[in-house]
Amino acid sequence: MSPNSHDLAEMAAAIEGTEVAARQWLQAGFTVEEAAAYVRAGCFDVERTQELRQAHIAPERIAELGLGWDFCAGKVALEELRVNGSAQAKKPVLW
Repeated sequence: MSPNSHDLAEMAAAIEGTEVAARQWLQAGFTVEEAAAYVRAGCFDVERTQELRQAHIAPERIAELGLGWDFCAGKVALEELRVNGSAQAKKPVLW
């Protein structure tokens, strides 16, 4: 079933994205709140973010680690993000 225009508009606003992106998040089964939380944590790839959700890695954990963008870009492996504590938070570079 295709999302209706109201759902698309609500998701697009929540993720600050296009209706095309909103459709992808909705079709993947993300709620508006869940998608927005992952996007705020730096996640931009729906398929990669599904991997996080399936691994029970919450958007709050990804935000805490600061690795959402790196994971979605393929720079960090899922195993490094497991909830077992092996992932290290990104440390800011101090000049």
